[in-house]
Amino acid sequence: MSYDFELYTSRKLTLDPPQTSVGKYIRVDGPDVVEEEDIPANYLPVLGKKRILFRISLEGNHTSSDRAAVDSWLGAIVLETKGVLIDLQTEHFETPTKSGKLEEKAIQPNDSGWMSFYFEGGEKFYESGFEQLLREISLLMPEAAPARFGYYEPLQGKVEDGDVSELVSSFKTETDIFMKSRSPFGHIFLDVPCKKTFERYHPQHFVRREFLLCRVCFELRPKLFTHPANLDRLKSLFESLCITFDVVYAEIVQTDNRGGWCWYGLPDHEAHTICVGRAYQEVWPEFLKSGRKIGEHHHLVTTDRFGNKPPLPPRALVAPDQGDGNPGGKSEYASVFPFEYRFDRDAYIW
Repeated sequence: MSYDFELYTSRKLTLDPPQTSVGKYIRVDGPDVVEEEDIPANYLPVLGKKRILFRISLEGNHTSSDRAAVDSWLGAIVLETKGVLIDLQTEHFETPTKSGKLEEKAIQPNDSGWMSFYFEGGEKFYESGFEQLLREISLLMPEAAPARFGYYEPLQGKVEDGDVSELVSSFKTETDIFMKSRSPFGHIFLDVPCKKTFERYHPQHFVRREFLLCRVCFELRPKLFTHPANLDRLKSLFESLCITFDVVYAEIVQTDNRGGWCWYGLPDHEAHTICVGRAYQEVWPEFLKSGRKIGEHHHLVTTDRFGNKPPLPPRALVAPDQGDGNPGGKSEYASVFPFEYRFDRDAYIW
């Protein structure tokens, strides 16, 4: 079991946790610099300008003497650092001069949409596609370019003056990297089925027995959709990336729905813009009656000023509901699935 705290301070320092019983320990992660946009809104009134974060976890079953030692230590570091300690289990805070319960988190309205691309060729994307992605973003819509990156939050890597060399190196080291752009964009997520990604996976890991496409997802803030000029630039970037990566499917949605990595069929929801590649054009010819062709092999339909919007796909092409998402359960695929793939889960191994 684990009991978790966060400590926010104004400066970086070293924390030395007390000794506990054999087999029990205290883990301290940090210090990390946190951006204000990554801090829960109900923390801000008590944090002031403190932006250095330590994560403190008590792991294992501690004795009463252990807990007393830890309690004393936590009180001492709050005084020493003039910090703010937050108990993540109870939502209580403590400073050198006061303590109490954090304000209730306000229920936030949906504050993000997504631009998502699904395509084949994981090895090619690992070798050169990621760098190509960054180049096209910098040329067509620089504000969408990653400003920060890392393998966990808060993201500590930074892109300075457009130099993405450290970002590219981090991706080559571990493809499961998180990125974040400045507003009106947000996080960028990657899922890349390639040898490098699966170095850390057991040969029989359930993910390796599913049909996987490369997935790149950009978080979009609502104001993008209310600024016509920026929305047009976004759609230009969307079109360019659809052609560059020869997408199977891509979409822009105004809801917080970016789906999962495993590809079971087309998503069944309304989208602002969708692009369909060759495989789905062959099994969804009605789609070609609206919208327009882009590049040599893709067709795009977008929401316009005349009330036109992308159609919903036929039921036969839609990904069935995967239930509770139990990785040990049997996956279901669309009844029309235009890829060479055997549905025997043990037969598809990367």
